[in-house]
Amino acid sequence: MKASLLSWGAVTPAGFGKDAVDRAWPLSEVKSGSGRPCLAGLVNREAEALTQWEKEPRLRRASPLTYYMVEATHQALEKAPQIDRSRTGVIATFFLGCLVYSVRFYRQVTEQGRRFGAPVLFPETVFNSPLSHVVATLGLGGPVYSQIGDKSCWATALRTAQCWLSNGDADHVLVLGGEEFEAHELDALRAGGLLRHGLVPAEGAAAVLLGGEGSDNSARINTLAEGFTFTGKDDAGEAAKACLNEFPTGSPILETSTGWTKKMVKEASAGHRVIPSPFTQVDGFTISTACDTIRAAQKITAGEENEIIVPYWGLTTQCSAALLDRG
Repeated sequence: MKASLLSWGAVTPAGFGKDAVDRAWPLSEVKSGSGRPCLAGLVNREAEALTQWEKEPRLRRASPLTYYMVEATHQALEKAPQIDRSRTGVIATFFLGCLVYSVRFYRQVTEQGRRFGAPVLFPETVFNSPLSHVVATLGLGGPVYSQIGDKSCWATALRTAQCWLSNGDADHVLVLGGEEFEAHELDALRAGGLLRHGLVPAEGAAAVLLGGEGSDNSARINTLAEGFTFTGKDDAGEAAKACLNEFPTGSPILETSTGWTKKMVKEASAGHRVIPSPFTQVDGFTISTACDTIRAAQKITAGEENEIIVPYWGLTTQCSAALLDRG
């Protein structure tokens, strides 16, 4: 089933809404958990678009990630008031997930003892917690699923959404990507070697609403390619080439690579016209994949392109991609 992208929403370091995905994300200098100065792309957590959700009783103790996801989902739903929310499913994709409360909870346990780990914080450390807040706050009654992986898991989420629509499990499906920043994230990414090539992490959330119907100029998911795995940089290039070989030669490719994947992608995309990106090294992980999909959809609906390949270059395990075209 070729699902159409009906609407979308975004919360990014550059602001809120569809225009924020095309603007370069500003960077802030912060200190990592170990005190080293670093750069990160941070959302304005005091913005009214986020603080308005503090009035919701169940969000009073929620982490920043929840607020980002609720607002991005709200934006997407606001543009499609006709849909039946009781038949709308939701899939969230995470790389790092709930960091702020996880660090706070484990600090209490390790520094003060097991007796002092606040039970009220622990539920907010679970990957699925932000998504449960989203569906309860916005009244969504379809199936709910969280997927965890590197950026390539976005394609798996899109595939799952297509299955739900094709099987009749839901009439519409929201697919989200979200991350939140916590200073210790920088130390973890550095220990894993992901910051070695100048990659700068970012936080936020983005959502796309998928459905079987769409207008004549709607962007739709034509083809998905996933499962091209690699064990390291030596074989990542071959995985990238195999992934892109699933699509027509000459179809334009959206530039989505960051960090060490840039060189790999340059070689793999030979023969395709590359659409440049306003992002160079900033990577919001699953937020970036969602925003890249939105950027491609906006170009198609505006008539700038008839089709675009959107690669999702994972930094740790695999690469995947989607071909979007006009419905």
